[in-house]
Amino acid sequence: MDIRQLRYFVEVVRHNGFGRATEALHVTQPAISRGIRELEEELGSALLIREPRSVRLTEHGAIVHRHAEQILQQVNNLRAELRDASDADEHITGTLQVGLPPVIGSTFFADVITAFRARCPLVDLQIVEFGTNQMERALRDGIVEIAAAMLPLDETEFDIKRFATDRLLLVTAREHALARKREVRVADLAAEPFVLFTEDFRINDLIRSAFGVHGIEPKTAGRSSHVDLLVAMVRSGMGVTILPQTLWHKIATPELVAMPLIEPALTYELALVRRAGSYISRSCQTWLTISSTVLGTNRAQEAKRASRRRR
Repeated sequence: MDIRQLRYFVEVVRHNGFGRATEALHVTQPAISRGIRELEEELGSALLIREPRSVRLTEHGAIVHRHAEQILQQVNNLRAELRDASDADEHITGTLQVGLPPVIGSTFFADVITAFRARCPLVDLQIVEFGTNQMERALRDGIVEIAAAMLPLDETEFDIKRFATDRLLLVTAREHALARKREVRVADLAAEPFVLFTEDFRINDLIRSAFGVHGIEPKTAGRSSHVDLLVAMVRSGMGVTILPQTLWHKIATPELVAMPLIEPALTYELALVRRAGSYISRSCQTWLTISSTVLGTNRAQEAKRASRRRR
């Protein structure tokens, strides 16, 4: 067997079909079919059950798929490490794919990006914007080397470095009846129309869980992946929304009011995440080092501001 055959096999499984795999690999379907057939002949076992619109792994196919993913990951690690070894310390090159969910990226990572560009000007920094749910898959597939994500994630599958704790706030128009409250119980929101982030944002899982404690579902009047559109919808009276506290501190506007949610409080952790066992490139290690410094400084500054507000 060779690496090419294994890559064809993994991509067909990943895309659940030969047609979609051809687009990802930029290889003709007969070439992919031939490569997988040669792999099956060499191993003496069928690996895939071909169906009209999809494929299924056989029992032997599942075993081969598990090992093939590990082998391909090791090949990627080898290439990255060799590339790093050929670069002088002051001239780190290559490409670093960083996954940043839009809300987390705009809130926490602007200064990190600036510092990284100054430290590694020759690195092609590619920012990939997915919600946390999509980001998990991107990490598994090697689309991104490191990502910021909302926890929880499987700590046996990913290396996790926590960098912040955040909470969700209810945001309403200033003239809304709830705007006069200091805090709002989740149970009191059963009748409120909400404008929320699109479904690929993990914040929605936390919201559904909190509402589920009281046996209710949030009534959704609209969704968007863009904060400015959510804010505009709330301002127009279309509904209320729920936003991270750190984001609210950046976009707070006199027309809107934010207040804590209680019973339950909606808190969560944020972390930098890598696929466990993957090679960490020098550009990625630099990103981690800068993130630790910048985000640590930001947390200290936020703690000071919070202390002054309590006084």
